[in-house]
Amino acid sequence: MGFDFGAVLKSLLPPLIAWTTVVLFVTFVGHQPGVVCVTPVAWGMACWTGMKCVRASRSAAKSSLLVEAAIAGGLLGLLQGVLFAIIAPYMGEVRPDEQQKSLILSVVIIAAGALISAGLSVAVGAAQANRRASHRT
Repeated sequence: MGFDFGAVLKSLLPPLIAWTTVVLFVTFVGHQPGVVCVTPVAWGMACWTGMKCVRASRSAAKSSLLVEAAIAGGLLGLLQGVLFAIIAPYMGEVRPDEQQKSLILSVVIIAAGALISAGLSVAVGAAQANRRASHRT
């Protein structure tokens, strides 16, 4: 089988929904929008994403499994970064002279999140793929 889009979705949605729910709840109910600043902690969710993606995938080739894990992890980090960019303005007023720095920070968080999460997802996914291959032999 080629690309298993279902495995990507099954591994992407649970951590994304969990992280979004926590951030929105703490931001709007707990009035602590700074929770979104722990985004690097959220990137650790990509480890679970990579493992789940490889486990759920019906792809046979290890390379396909790792591409799927990379896409799932990358999308997770990207969307967590977008959530950061959406919530960051609620942390306090940004002075006009700081708006460019705020925008740059958001872009860096989005890009870094996508790359770091993809990397973590692939690393854990590769270990899972190796275990999967050893159980088949």
